[in-house]
Amino acid sequence: MSQPIRQKAYVDPSTIRDDATLFRTSIVSVTVNVTPQRRKTLQGDQILRGFIGEKEIEVVIPANRQKAVAPLLKLLQTRVQTLRAEAPKKPDLSSAGSLRQKVRIDGVWRVRVLTDSDGMPERRFQLVAARWRYRGADGVDTMFGHLPSE
Repeated sequence: MSQPIRQKAYVDPSTIRDDATLFRTSIVSVTVNVTPQRRKTLQGDQILRGFIGEKEIEVVIPANRQKAVAPLLKLLQTRVQTLRAEAPKKPDLSSAGSLRQKVRIDGVWRVRVLTDSDGMPERRFQLVAARWRYRGADGVDTMFGHLPSE
């Protein structure tokens, strides 16, 4: 009687290589309040504006995790549309930039140094996300992304 053949799980080698360059230090777990404000880099990374307390940071979602971030972006966009629909009824509502979604992010810290208009260097903290979880509109916590491959 022959035994069934087990196949190894396929792991895309480019994902391992990308993870090795992005996640060089140990993974930390941080709660961040992200806003709907975002931009995309030339490499395909999504950068979300986030806050830890009153400190503004950038949350970087690497290009190889773009499919996983789509539900979060959709949730944020839905909340913006809801806010805009309610704005005529409640004139005291502030802009969509004040919307916050609490997200628990497993990732690594890095610092980006920019030069301001006075020529002085300005440090901007970035949290590169490997995995994240948040409570959706249905009240259920959902996890997206994956920890770096070894």
